[in-house]
Amino acid sequence: MENKNYYDILGVSEKASPEDITAAKNELAKKYHPDVNIKNGIDTTEQMQEILEAYRVLSDPDKRNEYDWEIRRKRPVMQTFDLHHMEENDNEQTPAFVSYWKAANDLYDIVQESEPLFKDKNCAEELTSLSVRAAEHVALLQSASIPERYWYPDIMNWLLFTWFQHRNYTISYLLTLYDEYAKGNIPALDKLKLQKNSYQYQHSLKRLVKF
Repeated sequence: MENKNYYDILGVSEKASPEDITAAKNELAKKYHPDVNIKNGIDTTEQMQEILEAYRVLSDPDKRNEYDWEIRRKRPVMQTFDLHHMEENDNEQTPAFVSYWKAANDLYDIVQESEPLFKDKNCAEELTSLSVRAAEHVALLQSASIPERYWYPDIMNWLLFTWFQHRNYTISYLLTLYDEYAKGNIPALDKLKLQKNSYQYQHSLKRLVKF
């Protein structure tokens, strides 16, 4: 199931209604139930288990919300176009929010690169260079009025995914949508982990920029 999600297994879209999901499960069960295939010497137990597992999650509203969050978090807009490898000379044609997304991700990479350097007194020059680079990205994100708490990659990925589907949305509205989504759809434990990671990242970023 590494290359298939539950929607793929049932053959339905991610916007499928509960009735569509149930109908798809019933139709697949007729085809893959082991009792139907055993007489032909075919073992479809594994396929049937996948179907039932997919149905167990997608037929439960709470489990489905959690699952939707997971698959959205793991596959942001990179599947649509390669943002990491845009040519520098394409920047003028790059949509505004893509530029902010790139800035946030580059900033995260810079902070990650700086972390081990703080333990070495001989890396002051390199840290200074990283601090200057980080400040440029910080300035861009601040100019867009995107607060620091949204700069963490998982959050920026969600914002980009949503923006890509609705390019007329303003940044302030995107942030409001994320807050509403996080409040009602991210499981409590995942929300705590995300907040912890985001706070730690903000702390590391401030330390680097002040260097």
